[in-house]
Amino acid sequence: MRYDLVTLDSLGGSVSFAININESGQASGTSLLGSNAILHAQIWKQPPHTIDLGTLGGPNSAIFQYNHGIFGRFVGWSETSNIDPNDENFCGFGTSQICLGFSWQRGKMTALPTLGGNNDNTNDINARGQMAGAAETSTQDPSCTPPHVLDYFGVIWQPNGKITTLPPYSGDTVSYAYTLTESGQDVVGNSGSCAASTAHAVLWHNGSPVNLGSLGGTVNIALDINNRGQVIGNSNLYGNTVTHTFLWQHGTITDLGTLPGDVDSFAGGINDEGQIVGQSCDASGNCRGYLWQNGSFTDLNTLIPPSMNLDVLFGSNINDLGEITGATVNAQGLERGFILVPRGFGHALPQSVSARKFTLPQNVRMRLQDPRGPFWDLRGKTAFPR
Repeated sequence: MRYDLVTLDSLGGSVSFAININESGQASGTSLLGSNAILHAQIWKQPPHTIDLGTLGGPNSAIFQYNHGIFGRFVGWSETSNIDPNDENFCGFGTSQICLGFSWQRGKMTALPTLGGNNDNTNDINARGQMAGAAETSTQDPSCTPPHVLDYFGVIWQPNGKITTLPPYSGDTVSYAYTLTESGQDVVGNSGSCAASTAHAVLWHNGSPVNLGSLGGTVNIALDINNRGQVIGNSNLYGNTVTHTFLWQHGTITDLGTLPGDVDSFAGGINDEGQIVGQSCDASGNCRGYLWQNGSFTDLNTLIPPSMNLDVLFGSNINDLGEITGATVNAQGLERGFILVPRGFGHALPQSVSARKFTLPQNVRMRLQDPRGPFWDLRGKTAFPR
């Protein structure tokens, strides 16, 4: 299949990340402002041009997860103008502001309530208007690793304003939710202690947690679920030195491996066709986006004809039309969100351009030495939470 690459505007800074694309073709993500010091959540309702969603009063906001659901409605999290008395840096932006999940619609950002604590995150919304995320309680937990103080649970904010708590797996004390199905019956995330919150990759079915197993390591997280009940996530292998994408279905967890020559892989998103996108990295931290389908990996860079100096760093999500979001980097180190649109199947989008593989200059390569890459540094605020 042939694809067109649509590059997406930033909010003035050198980096923008397209995290999700819903079934309406609306993309959402996060971008640096012109100062390259502040992040804001953004959407591309008419790609490539972006809309700044603003904040809840603090300097930073972000969309780091999926937003699967409602046309024109998006969720994420934002700093407020209030100072967190526990200085937990719950948003991960390095400030002392309280962090709250938000719902954004028609130009208005609305904060979502916690479970009695100070902070929460919102990660996904389905077509029913149910929102998944995690919220702090008022319980101080001495096992927490500083600066974290309070326990938290995965939650669903219901359309009627009620909050459904998603309990930790048996023996655990905290939980965190990422993604939910259109029915709202199934939610995925992780469960553990406050000091080791990713001990178990978890599926909540009708509110009851199911341990999905592991690939042998002690860090396990379920990131996305499609409406067929297929779950993807990340799991460390034995020894906890290598991370691989896993696919869980029908009660069985499968190691998907990596692109040839790589050692680590990280899950992005899965659609109802069972197509998976993510990131694969070699031992030196050089990373590239992948598409997995029908049992095989494809380097996303090979889907783009050679005409521009761009390198696809990761695939963050894929909708049921096969449209893929993520980020590219050029030879100058400028990172931009993108949408890969399959010809004849995706939405009609402007500014179709193509790209070719190239060798990254040394100063850019140095930025990729973390095996999760720069995107996963940001995504890690939720993918490897508290």
